[in-house]
Amino acid sequence: MCSGTYGFLAAGLLAACGCAPRAPQTYRLTPQQNGTVLVPPGVAGPDVARGALSIQAAKGRPCDSIGDALILTRHGNRLRIVVARDALLKQPPGWLRQWSAEMEAQGCLPAGAGLELASRILDSVPLDSDAAFRLMHGDNVQKGYVELGPENRLQTQAPILKSGKPPETNRIDIANVTGQGATLNVDIRESDEVIGVETAWYTLRPKANGAGSTILTLSAERNIEGKSEPVAAPQADYFHFAPDIGFYRLIYKADLQEKGSTTEIVVGAPDRMELERRTQRVLDDFNTCKVTDPEMCAVIPRHVALNPALAVTVNGVEVRVGIRGMVRSAIAQAHGPQRAEDVLPTLDVKRPYGGRLVEVEFDRASGAILNMTLLGGESISWK
Repeated sequence: MCSGTYGFLAAGLLAACGCAPRAPQTYRLTPQQNGTVLVPPGVAGPDVARGALSIQAAKGRPCDSIGDALILTRHGNRLRIVVARDALLKQPPGWLRQWSAEMEAQGCLPAGAGLELASRILDSVPLDSDAAFRLMHGDNVQKGYVELGPENRLQTQAPILKSGKPPETNRIDIANVTGQGATLNVDIRESDEVIGVETAWYTLRPKANGAGSTILTLSAERNIEGKSEPVAAPQADYFHFAPDIGFYRLIYKADLQEKGSTTEIVVGAPDRMELERRTQRVLDDFNTCKVTDPEMCAVIPRHVALNPALAVTVNGVEVRVGIRGMVRSAIAQAHGPQRAEDVLPTLDVKRPYGGRLVEVEFDRASGAILNMTLLGGESISWK
């Protein structure tokens, strides 16, 4: 048996479940009949169907889990989790994120440790990168929300008015709203009062004390009559949540029958189970958040665009790509070559694993690495 430490987890990956003593300690992007799979460090190969890990169990907690994707067995003060890959792949979008939240709610994990466990589960068996993203994110336009975490950045774009009045006084007409995946495209007609646009970026920074993250401003810039200049702070900060709030979702509703009207709300909660309950409340009745409430929700004015992004590093600089972006998306966003394929000879890709970045090995002749779905925190570079 091989073992190691992964944050609060003490991972015991068994040889019978795919961990061989001399298995490569890198990710390996491996071709399969229906595409590619990403083989994690320490896992023997792409055909491994079961993985295992163990965590410290809470005293007196049964830590039950229903289903056959993750099989839990208590051994003294340890809780062993066997991961069945085929059953895991049959679960609905966002299932693993929700399961780890339920483990926290049961008291099986320290508060806020669920995402770390979920990541370790994903790294216990070979998976297609898009399948790994799907298991962690139930978000799409049809379902009505986007998961937000430390891997994300938020962008707001608000009009600047001649009068100097707050942007919410601007009169606009939304001409059309279309959506695909986790993206909304809103076509608007502004009044003559608009002279420019302010763009602000926000990060979700993990709390130093306590679970979850705090939404903080990264930068702000104003563009007036084609001239851009940085400013110390945006004219309006829409994310003033109560101190105990640490988990968030962007919820949106588009009504194409009423001139494409749309509502965007960032819902916050002190833990992920409460976030699930609040999400459902808002989806059932948008009047739950009529106005901004620091204890629960930030209501974004209709004239302000709010766009979630995923943060990765490209050639040493942070780049923000769209949700469910790929390696080729990050290369393009960094103003790389016209063809992402041109950097394949010297391309280097690393993914987070156990608190560090680990190399992804791939076939440079196939170009499959360019279509690898990003989870956030990856490092991409070329010469």
